[in-house]
Amino acid sequence: MSVSVIHPPLCSSTLKQRSSKPSILSAAATSTSRSSANMQNAEAVSATINTNRNCTVEITNVSSIYCLINPKVYMSSGFSYHPPQPTIRTAKTEVCSFTKDDNTATGAVGILTYDLFHMQNRMSTERMAILFSVPFDYHLYKNVMGIGLFESSRGCDKALYKHMYEGKDFSQFTRADAGGSGIIHKAKKIDLRATMSTVGKAIIKLEVYDKMG
Repeated sequence: MSVSVIHPPLCSSTLKQRSSKPSILSAAATSTSRSSANMQNAEAVSATINTNRNCTVEITNVSSIYCLINPKVYMSSGFSYHPPQPTIRTAKTEVCSFTKDDNTATGAVGILTYDLFHMQNRMSTERMAILFSVPFDYHLYKNVMGIGLFESSRGCDKALYKHMYEGKDFSQFTRADAGGSGIIHKAKKIDLRATMSTVGKAIIKLEVYDKMG
């Protein structure tokens, strides 16, 4: 397993030191609908997307040990609409979305990954992955979600997508057809809990917890 040493993002104490200074850039960014996605919940963001096949992902970081950094996206079908937040600090919720290509009989299908940055060790050794599949044809397919943890060197690419969508080795991830019920993936230090709706304008809600036992 490779270990990446990363310059610390704005996760904890760094934010406290800078919180007294207003951010002109942050204020300006909230003026546009796409930039302000992280200020809304998944339902509000989903309502702004005009296509009939899309997926909005809401991530809540409940961990007190890790913040989420270095997001990467691989799309098998469609594109990123509201881009993922660069850093999801502890006790924060952020939202991003993905949608089908316009005027095509395709869905919104892909992978979103975040690196888990340990705030005390200042290292990232694991990569969290979220699989989402919102198909165009519901006569043949269902909405599918998957959540898992991999080594940080694992690419966010077609190989990871195929592994999570088709693979039978569930030691590193959990996959399920969407039905509104929750799924859980338990790793050594982190628990991932997620739900996904069954409709064409799908919503995934994911929570990242420190190990519960």
